[in-house]
Parts: sequence; C-alpha cells; structure tokens
Amino acid sequence: MARPQNLEARENILNSAYDLFYRGGYKGISMDEVALKSGVKKANLFHYYPSKEQLGLAVLRRAARSYEEQITGRFSNDSDPIETVAGMFSDYAARMEKEGCFKGCFIGNLAQEISDENEKMRHEISKLLVFWVEHFAAFLERHRVAGYFRGEMNSKGAAQAMVSLLEGATLVSKAQKNVEAMNNAQAMASTYLKALKA
Repeated sequence: MARPQNLEARENILNSAYDLFYRGGYKGISMDEVALKSGVKKANLFHYYPSKEQLGLAVLRRAARSYEEQITGRFSNDSDPIETVAGMFSDYAARMEKEGCFKGCFIGNLAQEISDENEKMRHEISKLLVFWVEHFAAFLERHRVAGYFRGEMNSKGAAQAMVSLLEGATLVSKAQKNVEAMNNAQAMASTYLKALKA
C-alpha cells in the first residue's frame, strides 16, 4: 500500500528545488542537492518525485500558476494601458535591481536552458508564454475597441513583441548587472503605444 504523501514535505521540496533551479539552473542542480536543502532523505525525495524531470515539471507548473495569477491581475482591469505596460517593465526592473540583477526571470532562464533538450518542460513554458500573450493582447484589444488605440493596431502582435522585449531586456540586464536595458525597453514600449493612440 502506497504511503500517504506529506503535503508540508512536498511543499518544502518544491520551494527548495525552485530556489536551487533559479540560482543554479535546472541542469546544474542534482537531486542530492535538493534533498539536502529540503532536509529530506534522498529516498524520500524520490518517493515524492521519482525522477528529476518529474520534479522539474512540478516546480515549473507551480511557478507558472504564480505567473498566471500575476498576469491575470495585471491585465484584468481597465486602467490606462500605457501606464499598465510601463508598470510591467518597472516592476521587473525594481525586482532585478533589488536582487542585484542576479537571477533574472525564472521562466526565461528555463526557456533558454532546456527548450532544445526537454520537450515536456519546453511545452509547459510555451503554454505559459501563450497565456501571457493572449491575456496581454486581450487587454490591448479592449482598449483598441474602446477607441483608446487606433483601429489598425495589431493587439496580438504588439503583446507578443512587448513580452519578447521584456524577456530580452531581462537577459541583457542580468548579463550586464544593471537595469539600463530594462529602462530603455520600458521607454521603447511606451513610445510605441503612445504612437498608436487614437
């Protein structure tokens, strides 16, 4: 008979693995390190997550749910769209500055590291990015339909471009250890949207 899973222990494992993967990358972290940080025996770790891939997927899906909540919260209101988009960039810049531009974006880091090597994890990352673009695009489209933006605006194209701009600026800021690229990306996104105002 299978042992009942301890939810507190599982959460501790996921928290520990998330922190380790964020700081050291998915491929650079061993199950031994996860067991040590979470304070469980390796055999118990494998009881909860029989393989590193299953652990990685669990961590990724948990992180994705958090991102989805933030995305939904940001784009479900009717606030000024230019200010809302600028806030998305400035929030990233503030977090990166607080962390010394050390960790970057968890999802972006994983996308760069494993998209060519792990199809299951790549698929989960892609699903989140699609969710992000779709909600962002729907937000812009509501404002286009309401007359805030010009009729010819391509809401989905704009959303995808700005998500890409944000993730690219995160990468550059992480590499250069300053948020200049993020601030410039914010200015570029704001200029672009202002040019499309009706």
